[in-house]
Amino acid sequence: MSSEKQTSIHMDDEKAQFEDQHQSHPIHGLDHEDDDTFSQRSYHGRFGFYYRHKSLLNHLLTFLICTGLFIPAVIIHKSGNVLVLSLLYAAIVWWLALQHLPVGSVSGPIAFVWNGGARALNMLPSIAVKVIGYGVPPLALILTAALRADDIHGTRGQRLISCLGLVVLLLITIACSKNHKAISWKIVWTGIFMQYILGLLIIRWSVGYDVFQFIAQQAENFLSYASQGREFIFGPNSVNYHGEDVAFASSFAVSVLPAIILFAAVIQCLYYYNIVQSVVASMASLVIHIIDISGVECVAACAAPFVGMSEASMLVGPFVSEMTDAELHQVLTSGFATISGSVFLGLLSFGADATALLTCCMMSVPCAIVISKIRFPEEEVPLTKGTAVAPAYKDRESNAIHAVSNGAIFGIKLCIVIIAVLLAVISLLGLANGFLGWIFDFYGVDISIEKIASWVLYPLAWLIGIPSSDLTPAAEAMGIKFILNEFAAFGQFTKIQDTLNPRTALLTTYAMASFANVGSIGTQISLFLTLAPDRAEAIAKLSFSACLSGAVSTLISACIAGIVS
Repeated sequence: MSSEKQTSIHMDDEKAQFEDQHQSHPIHGLDHEDDDTFSQRSYHGRFGFYYRHKSLLNHLLTFLICTGLFIPAVIIHKSGNVLVLSLLYAAIVWWLALQHLPVGSVSGPIAFVWNGGARALNMLPSIAVKVIGYGVPPLALILTAALRADDIHGTRGQRLISCLGLVVLLLITIACSKNHKAISWKIVWTGIFMQYILGLLIIRWSVGYDVFQFIAQQAENFLSYASQGREFIFGPNSVNYHGEDVAFASSFAVSVLPAIILFAAVIQCLYYYNIVQSVVASMASLVIHIIDISGVECVAACAAPFVGMSEASMLVGPFVSEMTDAELHQVLTSGFATISGSVFLGLLSFGADATALLTCCMMSVPCAIVISKIRFPEEEVPLTKGTAVAPAYKDRESNAIHAVSNGAIFGIKLCIVIIAVLLAVISLLGLANGFLGWIFDFYGVDISIEKIASWVLYPLAWLIGIPSSDLTPAAEAMGIKFILNEFAAFGQFTKIQDTLNPRTALLTTYAMASFANVGSIGTQISLFLTLAPDRAEAIAKLSFSACLSGAVSTLISACIAGIVS
């Protein structure tokens, strides 16, 4: 036998002996594993207790750190909002506890109480249930408007006009319904009452108002956080020119666009850590037990106020091809009825009321559901009916830095789109006004697009409860918003809002806080055609209706605000 064969046999014997040894010692877990896996398992073996209880130990450490920061802050309390800090601490502790409680330990008792209440109502006569269900919401709205004394936020007459506006808008939507017989009045009254309760909690309840005001203040501060990066790129906020300080940081491009890029980076990082999906899923699981709609509709409706219509649509992207027409209309309407966080920051730069923008977006969530289900009632059985759906997020980055980079790149693209749209629509508005002015100058008439829009929307401005003295400027701003976009509208309105009645400023802000305009229709159609090319016909058919439904949703939110403010 040659030496090469002897060497080969010897190596085979050693290999067989090595395999036998590790088969007889399965605890090592080295069966057909490479050196990296062996090294990793050996490392885990040194810290086996930690890796076996990694989640529990990390959450315990988080609890101890938060508690260690919270208690001294409450005791010392030199400055800051203790109420908001306490609510934040309670939310963190509650979330940590939920991660380790047995499944159903929290939802079980809640479901028991909820179902018990439903069974108790079912034991009542049918007529009594209908009286309670359909009578309480309108009675509560009327009493809220009529019993409160006149104050700076409005008179009884103005609040009752807001009630009338709510009724008129609902009747118009019902008259335009695709199928009157299929309308679910349970969804309608539940959504309206839910919006009314949100209005009371956010606007009238001091705790809710303080919380939202705190969030609004932090959002305003967010604009200043981007100044550090802005100053590094563009230099100081002002330059000395011939002995005079020339400020350029107040311009839209320099002051707002960097904040939008920062916001996009933060949101993408929150996506990476599954925070956005968790918040949206938690809200959706709550809403689906209150309003009888499908899981994808809940996710889209709850996500829209946070991430905007495009991102909210992408969260339910895998389901678009299987959606019913009513579901698709609802998802589109939810997007049109709110604004995104990036646009919110942009509007703050014009001096818009941050608290009003935030509250309107939250109140428009149930309202968008109501208006969509009236305009386009469900006549089929949705695939996700009564089922909580986990938001989709396919493009998970490799690490947090990668997520921040992707978010910044997306923010730059968004800024380019915003700049292009603003340049186009504002310039086109000037061109149209110039042409109209030239034509009607022959007749000695001063006319513009803004004036035409104010004439058309004058009745709507009155119906939502705006004082008669301010109807023209409010209607003009609303018209610009619906025809052009929200930036152009707020850019003009915020210049004069300090000269108007506080009620006018509040209700006009509510009426304009949405993506419901002609330009957004093209954006939504393009996005949905990318998500589901096979639904092109349905998307094109439903987009304009959904845009109008989103506009009506914000007007109804303004009516509710006019009643409870």
